[in-house]
Amino acid sequence: MSTVLCRTCVLFVLLTALSSGTLAWAAKPVENPAGPQVAVVSGGESHLPAKTCRKMIVGPGVNQPDPFPGYEGFVGWESPVRLRDGSMLVSFNAGYWHASRPTPLKQSYMDQYQSKYGPIFDVDAPRGGRAMISRSTDNGVTWSKPATMLDTPYDDRHPAITQLSDGTLVCSLFTAASEKGDCEQLDPSKGPRTAVVRSGDGGETWESDPHRLPFVFLQEATDGPPLELPDKSVLLTSYGRDKELDRWVIGVFRSTDRGAHWELLSKVIADHNLSEASMVRLQDGRLVMITRPEGALCWSTDEGRSWTPPVSFGFKMFAPTLQVLADGTLLCIHGCYHGDLGGGGLRAIFSCDGGATWVAPNKRYGFAVDDTYGYSRSCLMPDGAAYLAYIGTGGHRFEDARNNSIWSIKLRVRPDHSGIELVPVAGS
Repeated sequence: MSTVLCRTCVLFVLLTALSSGTLAWAAKPVENPAGPQVAVVSGGESHLPAKTCRKMIVGPGVNQPDPFPGYEGFVGWESPVRLRDGSMLVSFNAGYWHASRPTPLKQSYMDQYQSKYGPIFDVDAPRGGRAMISRSTDNGVTWSKPATMLDTPYDDRHPAITQLSDGTLVCSLFTAASEKGDCEQLDPSKGPRTAVVRSGDGGETWESDPHRLPFVFLQEATDGPPLELPDKSVLLTSYGRDKELDRWVIGVFRSTDRGAHWELLSKVIADHNLSEASMVRLQDGRLVMITRPEGALCWSTDEGRSWTPPVSFGFKMFAPTLQVLADGTLLCIHGCYHGDLGGGGLRAIFSCDGGATWVAPNKRYGFAVDDTYGYSRSCLMPDGAAYLAYIGTGGHRFEDARNNSIWSIKLRVRPDHSGIELVPVAGS
């Protein structure tokens, strides 16, 4: 959609508000002529709260995985996908903590976190956490018992799936050893690495030997999922520490054989660290990417080979994730750093013009989705809503890790673009 359309929507909100007296003001842009703008609207929060709309996928007493060495109740870093046959998959990882590296852990690693979160590593996890998968055949209302998707000797984290045009499922994730430098099968001098596994039978079985990205960064990770382009090539973003720059940048990698082999296509670099990138293709053919922690945006008009310089619109965020809705609206779900200002938890903003202007309730964070940790991924449903899967807590404290959960909820952007509405998942 054009910038004019977005501004028209905001103008409609303003006129409606002024005539009804419900809103004091709207469409107030942030003074940031060099980058994206924020159109601030009041009254855009959902009329239904999350607690009446959400449904647990996995959690305490609900659809738990079978016990395995190292599983103490932590589930998280989830991602849903809707397949062309109408079924849905949600992938996640399970283990004992926020990061379930294989034990025994080095004392330096334990000391780093135990001093802050308390005793959390009294567990036997010889292969660390593992990637899990669950299936739904009723549009996310009920889910099958989680099954193991991948279990390498390392912590297998943040699996995210996309379905290619030929039906192949490609899942990106990253693996971490007991501590940086322990991954001898990968490279003894490097830390966490991005991995890709595939399925040719709709997710029933998966490759057990992951495909790896080329060694570009000292250490790297990905939140995925992969993105298929019209020419059938596949792109994947990975964030890693660049040796020469000594900071974290985004690498865009390309595969022309359905994820078996990868090459570095481009890098996105800023004057600050970049991580947790999310990338989608807009209806006009451009690619757009958003990153943590500054909400920096960049665009590509040549299928990811080059990118505009990253620019921010003033929102600090973590785990930003983009979704293009059926009408072209660009939805961004993000975690918020501003809990002290009443803006914590999971939040949503949206754009009608491909990311040039964002509709939000204020200049710091998005509309409230749920008062949870803030990590989420989404997929598009036939009714036009976004189906979100998201984590209950970060699981830093052991008691939170053992009682963590994965929630689901549906979200719609209002037709007049005046805000969002949460939609109950049936049976919630």
